[in-house]
Amino acid sequence: MFTQNLHAHGQFDDGKSTLEDMLLASKAAGLTSLGFSVHCPLPFGTDWACPQSSLADYIAEVRRLQEKYAGRIELFLGVEWDVTAEDFDLTPFDYAIGSAHHLPCAMKLPENCPPELAKQFAMDYPSVDDSAEATARCLAGHFGGDADAYAKAYFTEVKKAAAKDDARIVGHFDLLTKFDEARGFFSRKTAAYTAAALDAMEALVHADKIFEINTGAISRGHRSEPYPSRELLCVLREMGGKVTISADTHHVSSVACAYDLAESIARECGFTALWRLARVNGQPAFIPEEL
Repeated sequence: MFTQNLHAHGQFDDGKSTLEDMLLASKAAGLTSLGFSVHCPLPFGTDWACPQSSLADYIAEVRRLQEKYAGRIELFLGVEWDVTAEDFDLTPFDYAIGSAHHLPCAMKLPENCPPELAKQFAMDYPSVDDSAEATARCLAGHFGGDADAYAKAYFTEVKKAAAKDDARIVGHFDLLTKFDEARGFFSRKTAAYTAAALDAMEALVHADKIFEINTGAISRGHRSEPYPSRELLCVLREMGGKVTISADTHHVSSVACAYDLAESIARECGFTALWRLARVNGQPAFIPEEL
């Protein structure tokens, strides 16, 4: 089993467990390396991202745990950077995951919008992975029911991660399909959907990004397979793309969820290596590990 998870959320954002409890659960599950990836502060209010006022405390807690558990589990300080936070500084972190959670239609805030109204606005126009009901409302209200237009808008946002050099990992590439097994919002075989997805994928591969095979929606009961889909993973392999495995965990119960399945799918799609974050000459660096 792959023994690293770089996608973990705790008490500083929308996670349900403390960072230390998450670390202990990861060690008990057989992981030898863990990275915390707090959701970065966003330019509008949400109830899931880390507020700017808590960021220093998050960094301090990870540093404390690195010192306390040195030699017992390798721990990295990470962040899940959202493409809407264009100017967020990634230099304090060992690594960053680049993700898109919101569509452009949710970004059109009134000028000089007060924080409390901004938060309500974000709730009225929720992220792509909020709920099936929210997806249905956004699809109908902003795209007139045109699923291909929604997909193009989403993948256009994901593609922006290619320009952020320090965000080496691509988070849950086809996150918009989170509720598709139950609701079937998107036809992933249409020419428009495929073109939008592959355009983003090609740009990200060209930028030397590492795509996570993300099992987070499995642990939360929304999917039976990880992101990206098998079809997209096979194309990614043909493009020469790189992959890792992550649990996108928000609770101690899911620190290595469905890793065996993720590894099996990676092999099936033709991958021969998984990329792992390690310390090389004292500095964080990604290295391949034979699958």
